[in-house]
Amino acid sequence: MVAPIRVLVPIDDSEPEALGVPLGYAKTIAQRKASRTDKVILLTHTKQQLRSTSTSLERHLGAQVSKALVANKSVSLGDGIMLRHETMQTLRFGAGNSVIIAFYAEDKILEFIDGLSGVLGVVAIPWPQDGAEAWSRRWTPHVHGQAAQAPVKLLSDPVIENGLRALSRMINLAHGSLHPRDKQYADETLRILRAKGHSAPTGDIRSWAIREGWKPGAADDLAKLAEKIFGLKNKPSLSAFHDPNGRYARWKNGGDGV
Repeated sequence: MVAPIRVLVPIDDSEPEALGVPLGYAKTIAQRKASRTDKVILLTHTKQQLRSTSTSLERHLGAQVSKALVANKSVSLGDGIMLRHETMQTLRFGAGNSVIIAFYAEDKILEFIDGLSGVLGVVAIPWPQDGAEAWSRRWTPHVHGQAAQAPVKLLSDPVIENGLRALSRMINLAHGSLHPRDKQYADETLRILRAKGHSAPTGDIRSWAIREGWKPGAADDLAKLAEKIFGLKNKPSLSAFHDPNGRYARWKNGGDGV
């Protein structure tokens, strides 16, 4: 599957172009030859954000379009592309090969999107303005009005990165959380790293895991284990593990073998 295109539109939601610019990006992504689709999803936290006349989104949509979306009807964006509305409660079984516009986006809703299958593109309009910082650091999206930037290196220690890559190949990345056997593999990996003097910020480990294809819940489990193990006062014993020194040597020498 083609990797999703991610776009950050840091425009204040009260500005006239706050919806028009994201819709333009969404249509462009939808019309890519590599993954053409006729489906765009407007994702918000609640349906009430479409109903209330006090919200900027309702004003941008207009009463007629807002009413149709509230009634679970799709509206045309032109060129055969249709827009429908979803919330985090209704969009539970994947995006169905759609482009998602995340309005009032912040880390919770953006991590929810990271865990969905069938996402061809994401256009995020953050609220508050710094609400998408963790997501932006994770993915280095195209930022509206700015030049392209190189992806951020989330883990500065290559040994940790190699060890976690080996771990990623041992577990089932389709799981929304670490199953007992997967948690055991993760525990061993982290204890070997800690015993050899390595550590890293758990937030960076979590973001790295999501970027490598882990579901957000499983990445959260990994981060909690890392916080516990990297926080140990004494080096853990490795005597019960299979070939810990050999595994560590492979990670240290630039490989990610198990």
